[in-house]
Amino acid sequence: MHLKKVAINLAFILMMIMLAACGSNAGNVDYTTEEPSAAASESSSPSPVQEEAEAFEPVTATDVTGATITVDRPVEKVACVVSLCVDALAELGMRPIAIAESGVRTIASAPEFYGSEGESFPSIGGSFFEPSLEDLVTAAPDLVIGLSGVHDSLREGLNGIAPLFLGNPKSYDESVAFLEVIGELTGRTEEAAAAKQRFLDKLDAARKQAPKNKKALIIYGSDVNFSVITDSGLGGTVMKEISNYPWRVEKPEDDPYGEGSVPYSLEKLLVENPDVIFVESYSYSPGTKPISEQLSESPLWSKLKAVENSQVHEVRSPIWGDGRGTRSLSIMMDEALAILYPDQY
Repeated sequence: MHLKKVAINLAFILMMIMLAACGSNAGNVDYTTEEPSAAASESSSPSPVQEEAEAFEPVTATDVTGATITVDRPVEKVACVVSLCVDALAELGMRPIAIAESGVRTIASAPEFYGSEGESFPSIGGSFFEPSLEDLVTAAPDLVIGLSGVHDSLREGLNGIAPLFLGNPKSYDESVAFLEVIGELTGRTEEAAAAKQRFLDKLDAARKQAPKNKKALIIYGSDVNFSVITDSGLGGTVMKEISNYPWRVEKPEDDPYGEGSVPYSLEKLLVENPDVIFVESYSYSPGTKPISEQLSESPLWSKLKAVENSQVHEVRSPIWGDGRGTRSLSIMMDEALAILYPDQY
């Protein structure tokens, strides 16, 4: 009997050990079949950048020279060798990965663009006409944006490094179109659409509200041999919507470069005699006086109505003349309206 009890007890103990082992294994199974934690789900889910890249349809774009580029993911790193590029990126809520020193940094550091931050963007040395290819390679951009007729030769040097996209808007419609293309290349079509609408709404409001009872003129240059922006020039396409802007190119040969501008003289200026003159001065050497000061040395200058009424205004040339984009044109519009119609704006 004693041995039987021992056997029963041993059997009972073995059964309890087996039950305990089964219970432990059951716990392990329950743990591994639980729903993944939030952290685990996040780590296994695509990041916003991955989702954006996966949702991005390849974009093929043709620039103003007819050159075509294709991108299969949103362009993120853009190097700017022209102010038009800075303008477009600012409208899209982006920052350039590098900018040219010559003129481009001036617009980048303007308060309406990037302010003091614009001073710290990495530099692309060289001149405006010949940006440093070495600096562009160092910047490792996804895209380089330049000006047609100036930076075309960069294409060969950038081959295998980054595509080159060239622009040169001649009207505000072309500036809008350029913004939309860059919005597509960067995957920021919504931002581009919003910026486009802001600009067009402002232009439409000004077109309806401005009395257009002032004859305006934009001239530019570096010395007394100035040129006039015509109504077919970029700034002129905006000014003719908000003012009396009678400056036209009568024949194609009068504007051989298709820039919407023609050389002018003070004698010819006296014929139309504008109420307000906006001056874009460009200095190519230290100590160069603004155009208005150089022209003031001529007796004919003082006979102009705008001069007599103190309505000659030196403007911010990097924005008025070089910006070329919707933000620059919007700034130009604001500043021009405030001068032309101070009682309304």
